Parts: sequence; C-alpha cells; structure tokens
Amino acid sequence: MRNRSFAARILAVLLALTTTVFAVQNAAPQLPNPGDTGVSHQQQEQIGQQAMAEVFKQMPVLPDSSPVTQYVQRLGKRLEAVIPQQYSWPYQFRVIPQSDINAFALPGGPIFVNVGTITAAKDEAQLAGVLAHEMSHVYMQHSIKQMKKAQLAQGLAGILGGLAGAIGGSIGGLAQAGIQIGGGMVMMKYSRGDEAQADAVGAIIMYKAGYDPRAMAQFFQQLEQQGGSGPQFLSDHPNPGNRVQAVDDEIANWPKKNFNSSTGQFQQAKQDAQGIKAYSGQQIAQGAKTGEWVNYNRQHNSIPKNLPVAQSNGQPSDGRAAMLPPRSPA
Repeated sequence: MRNRSFAARILAVLLALTTTVFAVQNAAPQLPNPGDTGVSHQQQEQIGQQAMAEVFKQMPVLPDSSPVTQYVQRLGKRLEAVIPQQYSWPYQFRVIPQSDINAFALPGGPIFVNVGTITAAKDEAQLAGVLAHEMSHVYMQHSIKQMKKAQLAQGLAGILGGLAGAIGGSIGGLAQAGIQIGGGMVMMKYSRGDEAQADAVGAIIMYKAGYDPRAMAQFFQQLEQQGGSGPQFLSDHPNPGNRVQAVDDEIANWPKKNFNSSTGQFQQAKQDAQGIKAYSGQQIAQGAKTGEWVNYNRQHNSIPKNLPVAQSNGQPSDGRAAMLPPRSPA
C-alpha cells in the first residue's frame, strides 16, 4: 500500500512538472523591454516631427480624409492597441500616393506607407505585417541607437552635437540619426540586426492583434523574389536571412490561435488604392525639385497643423520651428 501511495505521489509530481514545462513552452509571447537610449521620448518625437516636415516638402501625402488613409489608420491603431502603454509612442499613419513598394517609420511614431504597398499586399495580414515591422523600428528606437553608434567614436560631444542637429531640424542632423531625405526619397539606416529584431517584435505585435506573423515574412519574401534590384523597401531594410524560417522558429512554441487574414475593409481599401493617381519615384523626385509637393499637400489639406519645417540648407537651426506656409482657402 505504502509503495503504491509513494508511486502515486511521484506520478503526480511528474505530471505537474510536465504541465508546467508545457505551459512555459506555450506561454503567450510578451513584447521586450526596448531599453533606454539616453534620449528622451520628447526629444525623439521632436526629431520625428522635423523629419516628417521634410517628407511633406519632398513627397505627396494623402489627406487624413482619404478612405485609404482612414483604413490604414484604423489598422495601425488596432496594432498599436496591443503595445503596453509604458512602451508605446504616439504613432501616426499616413499614405503616400507612390506606385513603388515601400514604407518607413520616423523616430517618435510617424509611419508612412506607399499606395504601391497596399495594392501589392495579398491580404490584410500582409499589410498589417508591414505596419507592425515599421512600428517595431520605432518601438526598439533603432534610429536613435544607430545615431549613437555612429557618434560613439566622437565621444559625448559628438552624440550631443548630432542630437542637437537632428532636433534642430538640419538635414545633416537628421542624417546623423540615420534618416536621409532628398530627391523625393526617405532612406532609413538599419542594420541586419535591426531588421531581424523588427521582424521578431513585429511578429509579437501581429500575434497579439490576431494576425498570423508568417504573413509579414511571406510578404517580404515575395519582394525579394521579384528579381533585379527589387523595390526601394529592400534597399534600406537589409535582409537579415531566411525570414520565413526565423519567424517559424520564433512562433513555434506560442499558443495556437485562429488568425485573421482579410476583411471586407481591406478589399475595399485595396480597390480604392488602385483608383488613386500614384506617382513613380522619378516623378516624385522631379516634383520635389520644383516644390510641387508642398503645394499638392496644402491643396489637399494633407499637412498636419503646426508642423515644423526642418531647414534644408544643412545648417543647424536655432531651435525655433519654422512652419509650412499657411494653407490656401479651399
């Protein structure tokens, strides 16, 4: 009797341990602590605002009243809702009427996605993957971390000088933060490590928001298989390796759940996007030279109120924010 009782207790302990291990292996993923860069949220948001002002000078942007923009904003807010408040940012989502496939994020939360990306996505999950990936660059503060790496050799003075230039709005200062804006293009400087991290964090955001994380990696894989030089997205988002396999490995032990892929809203937004006049990169570059897009954005009421204009002469500003010219009456 005593032996049977002892055996029963051992079996109970083993079952408990097995259940605990299974629970740990199948625990829901949690977003990581992004760490402290030493640059405040307010300063990063200032840099993002200065960079965003340059975008509105260099590129056409659809107004917030556009149905396509409103759809992207709703999708972005759904993803943002799963981020813990202490780690979140004031994300903003806007659409550029450009036919090329691209998206980029600026420090502090501004995110832009091209019309070409929306029309290229097969379903809502793929588009959500692009947004989640870009949001992760902001979440992990990759631009600021890259700036600090670049200035490390110059010591503290170099870091502070680069930060001051970026906040002041000079093109040189923004470039030190890994943000290159000119010729109708925005290029972000990310490493392969940054890309792998943005994939991993983006996968968690997607999972928590109810989207299959594989859709993100599959969309990027589709871009890589296009051949040639590929879309602009790949030029400033270096491939960290086999993204699909990496995401598969990442989510292997996550609890299974039913995912969303597409909704009627996505199909309508994609149809609307296909009807928008979209410009090529070359056309946007030409328009940037003539100042066409400032007028375009003013006429379409695309420019956010009180958006500061970063100086474009490469000289540090005095910290006072110039403004875009006032909008003409509709």
